[in-house]
Amino acid sequence: METRITQATQALSVSLQELERKNHQLMRAHEKADSANRAKDAFLARMSHELRTPLTSVIGFTRMIQEGSGEQERAHYLKIIDHTSQMLLTLIDDLLDFTRLESDALELETIEFHPEQLIHQALEMQAPAAHTKGLELIFSGGFNLPVHLSGDPTRIRQIITNLIGNAIKFTKTGHIVLHTDYHSDTQTLTLSVTDTGIGISADYKNKMFESFTQADNSISRKYGGSGLGLAIVYRLVKLMHGEIEVHSEPDKGTTFIINLPLMTETELFSMDLIDDFSIKMESDEYSIVVVERNAASRKSLLHLLEHYGYHCRVSERLEDILGSEEAVSHILLSHSASEPDAELLLRQAESLRQRFPGTKLILLLPANFRRDCLQKINANILNKPVSPTQILAALANTGHQDQEKDYTNYQLNKLEILIAEDNDYNRLLIKRILKQAGISSREVVTGEQAIKAVTEKMPDIVLMDINMPDMDGIEASRQILKQHPDANIIALTANISSREQQLLNQLGINKILIKPLNIEKLYALLSTLDAKKPVNKLDTAPKHKLEFEEEIERQLKEIQSGIYAKDYTAIGRNAHQLHGFAGLFEHPEIEDIAQQLRKAVISQDIRKIWSVYNQLARVVKGMKKL
Repeated sequence: METRITQATQALSVSLQELERKNHQLMRAHEKADSANRAKDAFLARMSHELRTPLTSVIGFTRMIQEGSGEQERAHYLKIIDHTSQMLLTLIDDLLDFTRLESDALELETIEFHPEQLIHQALEMQAPAAHTKGLELIFSGGFNLPVHLSGDPTRIRQIITNLIGNAIKFTKTGHIVLHTDYHSDTQTLTLSVTDTGIGISADYKNKMFESFTQADNSISRKYGGSGLGLAIVYRLVKLMHGEIEVHSEPDKGTTFIINLPLMTETELFSMDLIDDFSIKMESDEYSIVVVERNAASRKSLLHLLEHYGYHCRVSERLEDILGSEEAVSHILLSHSASEPDAELLLRQAESLRQRFPGTKLILLLPANFRRDCLQKINANILNKPVSPTQILAALANTGHQDQEKDYTNYQLNKLEILIAEDNDYNRLLIKRILKQAGISSREVVTGEQAIKAVTEKMPDIVLMDINMPDMDGIEASRQILKQHPDANIIALTANISSREQQLLNQLGINKILIKPLNIEKLYALLSTLDAKKPVNKLDTAPKHKLEFEEEIERQLKEIQSGIYAKDYTAIGRNAHQLHGFAGLFEHPEIEDIAQQLRKAVISQDIRKIWSVYNQLARVVKGMKKL
């Protein structure tokens, strides 16, 4: 009996210990759940605030425009509406991307891209926000990159955008530097983003990559944001099998360093090879002066120019240059983002013109600079931040050049496009965008109407909204492709689920544009599809072999002119036309050359363009002998 009592007592003791352990686990789980609920409630409250704040501006300033205002006021209100709309879009994108990452629904692409161009485009998107705050945004080390890398350019751009946006948010004065490097031995791309902002406390470093977190609620209230930016960056880097590290000091700034394994089969991007292209810039004859107040920007420009063998000196003050007796071939005058003073720039340019009458002047201007006074200045004008390619092209150029976008350059063949979109405002916007490029369009509002419109007259391209009443865009596309397998369909959607992506891929639709539409992406996609448009033999085809040879020779001359002018848009048009003629006359060698030229133009690889041009010249020469 005593033995049984002892055993029961021991069993009871063990049971009590187990109950106590489980109680502790339940308490910890309860605390964790409470913490998660508090975090969720705080996040939802912050999201409500973040969404309502820009919406208030959009609604308020829209009403002010409707009620009547002066031209300058309307322009100012529209700028505010545009800015706040972009804020809303960023928040929504963050939420959608994080959801896809959490559910493992996000798949990476592996395609070839031009890294210098991609990084510069990401910086250009952030430049207005940085320059409005008076911050210098600097692209450093771009000359260390290969011509091409293989990876997911969309997600790499997203990583850069999130890091730069985060740096702008937490930096009040100073600069933000994006430095790049490529390690060919390990085939690793290194991106480092350094700011002069508020820094990160040691306590917050341990949880900075967690979801819905910012250092404290006061940070959330003061700076805004979803708290998802760094969490998305961290997950994307890990998805790419990369590494991320952070160095920071409170009140001094922060540096994020990212290493991504990316393959390349090309040489490093070296414009030194430009002497092989018959347009050699004699670097030993160039004496370049850089006037730049920001020390980090001065250092970056000096390293770039010295890398290509140019004799260069940099100065913080214009007065030091005006007092110099040294001969100067080029002057790069950078205007501060913190003081975008047009009158000051005019006075500085006039002083330089008087002191150096034969010198070529290149202006580096912030995105928020007023341009109405620049016609008085005979100079090349580049928007900051500048890329290596832009600087080198400006040194080789002699005339006035303002880097404003001209969408009419995308106009190629006369396309006819069917717009299938149920939202009236979106439909009107797409129609206006297409009209700007000289493209005619028809409109329908349902899937059934889209099928009927295609049956009546086949368009060159169908822009198909995925979510429409009666019949959705996926079913409409399925029926159209069943009757017309060669139809070109581009899917439009505000957000695409993994199921919709799979269904579209099964139909053979791999061209998808996310709303709100990016105008450049739309035009670029249309220009690539435009090359597949059948050439009207009666209207444009040469009547016999001699005319074909004359046309190819004409294209050769135009391509050469485009190369000398560095007019990639013009060269792209020639590549499209060349491809069409070669296919029409069944000349596969020239067809292949045209395809190579198009790829080189997309990446703006001047070395490859010259190589393809020389290949075409040899083929044309051989045709003459025959």
